[in-house]
Amino acid sequence: MTKKRNNLALIIPAFLLMGTAVGVQAGAILKNSAVGLIVGIIVYFVLTYRNKQINK
Repeated sequence: MTKKRNNLALIIPAFLLMGTAVGVQAGAILKNSAVGLIVGIIVYFVLTYRNKQINK
């Protein structure tokens, strides 16, 4: 079997781009991009913590 790659860091730019897309539609690009970035960072840390707990 091939080793599974850890692409968890790609969550942060994904949330940033989703926030930017919502911001373009809503008219507040910077605000929604910042919210997307913050949410992406929070989700990244939550998932890394969860993965460390599962692999113990």
